[in-house]
Amino acid sequence: MSNRRLVPGDIQHGVPLPCDLFDHSGRLLLRLGQTVASEAQVARILEIGVFGDPEWNLEFAVDEESTTRVSVFARIHALREALVPTVTSRHISTDVIRGHATELMELCRLDPDAALATVLLQRSPPYGVRQMVNAAIVTEILLSQREADRAARLPVVSAALTMNIAMLALQEALYHQRDDLTEAQRADVQAHPLRAVERLKAAGVTDAVWLSVVGQHHEAIDGSGYPARLRGDAIDTGARIVCAADRYCAMVSERAYRPGAFPSVALRQIFLAQGKSVDVGIAALLVKEIGLYPPGTVVQLANGEIGVAMKRTLKSGNPIVRTILNASGIRLPMMPKRRTTQPSFQITQVHPLTRLPENLDISSIWIPRETDVDDDIDG
Repeated sequence: MSNRRLVPGDIQHGVPLPCDLFDHSGRLLLRLGQTVASEAQVARILEIGVFGDPEWNLEFAVDEESTTRVSVFARIHALREALVPTVTSRHISTDVIRGHATELMELCRLDPDAALATVLLQRSPPYGVRQMVNAAIVTEILLSQREADRAARLPVVSAALTMNIAMLALQEALYHQRDDLTEAQRADVQAHPLRAVERLKAAGVTDAVWLSVVGQHHEAIDGSGYPARLRGDAIDTGARIVCAADRYCAMVSERAYRPGAFPSVALRQIFLAQGKSVDVGIAALLVKEIGLYPPGTVVQLANGEIGVAMKRTLKSGNPIVRTILNASGIRLPMMPKRRTTQPSFQITQVHPLTRLPENLDISSIWIPRETDVDDDIDG
């Protein structure tokens, strides 16, 4: 196990410890999941010097208020399903939308890695709703890194969850369509931001940020976007973030005529578009936060094992991977974790989702196992 000396921010009072804590000689002091009672005790622990690895923690998030272990992966799947009747109803409830947005923000806080994994791994419900949830997840993760407060983030996430409500049927048709868009389809696509704004106003939305983000989420920094061909600072910051998130999520999602792009390919294209159709700072933030192998990416390791990136680390190219198949293609029943900074576990190749066994319960990748502590030492 590769431990480091912990610094302020690694541990908090009243919050379950993210890792085992050791003294300088390697003696175990506190177990993962235990809590420190006060700020003074946290300060004292850090003062004497403790060592651990906060990046090697539980896949189940812990809700500090209820101390309940929450399967973020499963909860987001349920949220996707619940959003379908909400956004397809003739009478949209803005309170319900805000409720979904608030829940999604909380799930992203509890476990942003599991949330990001759902973007690549969850393939239901219909594409249009799935795309809005995916974009909302990436939007919330980017916003939280910009230190925007919760109240400021809520209308932007709500906008991401409703940006395409005026073209859901068309999106579903285009998802299966192999031919180029017709002129009528192209006109409908370009009109959908303003139509969505009108639907939201009719439903009682008065929040200026929510409405402007929906209306501007296809505008581009260089003025090449739609519907108003706005440029630069004329575009709401939230709309720029939603635009980048929407573009990334669309690129990594499959269509009838093509598979989804690998995340590294999508990020490279977005990065090359910075300063043109994508804001420079937001493009850089997107690349930094998503990483080369974001959670949910199917990868092959130097030792031949195949697994799924499950958690980002400070090193973009070295996520923690849970391995599914050994080098011979045989299922590994315990799905051990691998630290990809080690030579034998370095990532050598990315695979499509179809490389995984058909009967694999994807959500089980984020379920902790008794052997994970041993894997921490071995992997």
